[in-house]
Amino acid sequence: MERVIDLDEAAAVLAGRRGGWQAAGLDVGRLTWRDAEAPWPQPLETDRARALDPDSVGIVVSGAGDAVLSVVLFRGGWADVDFLDGADGAGALPASDITSATDFGARLDRWIARAFGSAERAGQRQPGLSHVRPRPVEPVGPGRPEHLRARATAYGGSGPSGGIDGGGSGRNGGISGSGPERG
Repeated sequence: MERVIDLDEAAAVLAGRRGGWQAAGLDVGRLTWRDAEAPWPQPLETDRARALDPDSVGIVVSGAGDAVLSVVLFRGGWADVDFLDGADGAGALPASDITSATDFGARLDRWIARAFGSAERAGQRQPGLSHVRPRPVEPVGPGRPEHLRARATAYGGSGPSGGIDGGGSGRNGGISGSGPERG
């Protein structure tokens, strides 16, 4: 896979937004890395050092009302992006031709706004978090559907075989698993 995006720079973009998202009431999972050289099936690692030649980095962000966003950025310049907005919207978002970590950050802000709402519409603007409306985070537990309590254990998005609930849009399954990892 061609190296278009420096995934460590993209991880710094994600880390730079974590505090603002948490201040807005969002639950931010740990970064997951996939090593291009690992044997199939390639496991996801939460320790960057274990992905010697990473070809993707992913994160799951969740909020109130079962809203969730799964983003997996591939070094080739595309991302698998799945969301549930907690109301009536769900699906994959366009994420191709990403040219840099800065470009990724700008798109990430739009994806967060789509999944969790707009701070401008809510009349609550926070520095560094212009697109997110603060919402209380529901506890992870028996009251939430299993597929929403989860972290990305495979790669959700618009490819074949998976998606948000493992049902049809995403590489190898989308959002699934036993619960978000915190970090």
